[in-house]
Amino acid sequence: MADIPLVMGITHHPFYYQKTSGPRSEWSDDAVRMAELAKMMEDKLSSAQPDALVVVASDHFHQFFMNNMPAFLIAKMEEYDGIFYNETREFDLQPCTVPGAAELSGQIATGLVDRGVDLSFSNDLKLDHSVIIPLMMIRPRMDLPVVPLLTNCGAQPMPTPRRFFELGRILREAITEVSPGKRVAVVLSGNLSLEVGGPRQFAPEPPHQAFDDRVTDLLERGDHEALIAESQFDRLVETGNTTGQFLNFLTALGLTDKIMTCTYAEAMKRKGSSQPYFVWEKAGVAGG
Repeated sequence: MADIPLVMGITHHPFYYQKTSGPRSEWSDDAVRMAELAKMMEDKLSSAQPDALVVVASDHFHQFFMNNMPAFLIAKMEEYDGIFYNETREFDLQPCTVPGAAELSGQIATGLVDRGVDLSFSNDLKLDHSVIIPLMMIRPRMDLPVVPLLTNCGAQPMPTPRRFFELGRILREAITEVSPGKRVAVVLSGNLSLEVGGPRQFAPEPPHQAFDDRVTDLLERGDHEALIAESQFDRLVETGNTTGQFLNFLTALGLTDKIMTCTYAEAMKRKGSSQPYFVWEKAGVAGG
């Protein structure tokens, strides 16, 4: 059986590169803290010594659009191009390539379908900042083969919160049945309360701090039933027009339920939306 040594949840804040690429003396306090948390998670990933990394993320209407909106899609490629033209224009993100794990992707895809996930797949996928930013933060060398698993977090009808939780449970089973001795870490890419293009986008405080604090506590405690109740569509829209990407973190609770503990949970306070940072490890690993 393969092993899942580490699960992490992290922001894909598109301005991370802009905020942390200049001289450190010019960084804001927010940028300093984001970089500190990224380094902590980078060290956790290095210590886990994974052979590959599954990245559960969303697509920002680059390849998922109203003419073709899968619920869940896995990519099966040996190498991925990253970053779209508008992300270079708006966020200064530069095109890059990321190694893939096509065979592992296929094995996981088969495991998901065999367990009842209606999964789409792609042999021709480009990655946007929802995958690239987490990699920049936790594996800046971008040398670890990735398995991208994209989810619909942005357009109704979206999968239900419970389905995101179940996806994590099934994903764990699918990963552990692959090659014996393989170590596969998982990172979930998302956000807490978030407004993009709405009246709260540039507010100095998060769109809904109470939601951020509550779901961070529930994630830390592993209370998936309470978190499912807190993540219904109407509630997410109330907290911000882009809060749907929080649903990916429910997948983490399915992955870690009863076998891993949340060893770090922070809704990083900053000017604007809070930034999520979560780590789940097996007993006795924390601090190692």
